[in-house]
Amino acid sequence: MPQTLLASYPFLADPLNLAAIAALFGVAAALLLVRSWKPWLTRLQRKPLLTPNETEFFYRLTRALPHHWVFPQVSFAAFLTDDGKLGKNARWSLRAKFDRKIADFVICERGGLKIVAIVELDDRTHSASADRKRDALTKAAGYQTLRFPSKQKPTEAEIAALFRHAHAWE
Repeated sequence: MPQTLLASYPFLADPLNLAAIAALFGVAAALLLVRSWKPWLTRLQRKPLLTPNETEFFYRLTRALPHHWVFPQVSFAAFLTDDGKLGKNARWSLRAKFDRKIADFVICERGGLKIVAIVELDDRTHSASADRKRDALTKAAGYQTLRFPSKQKPTEAEIAALFRHAHAWE
């Protein structure tokens, strides 16, 4: 060490003092690291976007509807909003009715991305009562929701025929 530093700080000449200072810096750094560490981040894991059943149906929809886009797992908040005439509390109350809901599939025209239909694949986890409430939300905004039982999904030909008659929904 330079002589001037030792003259100003004689305790630095002792290796034990240097080790104690280094340990203090290490403890301070560790405390800063622990304060910024978020243990809940270690609990996160990857999850597939779709179940195997939904994946098969996604490909069935895309093959049956070559002139449409099929978007899986779309938040209701992506296609529903309030009319802008509500106060702040009423607006948040309305949004709370749909902002955490997810549509299985949203079918759009390829040209302008206009939503043609919402498609739900109903398995044993679905509740008829909850489904009616969800369908009332989408219907109120002018969307058609099509529900298909998971165990008796329509064929590609049946899907294509259904969407050829889509103009009847509008």
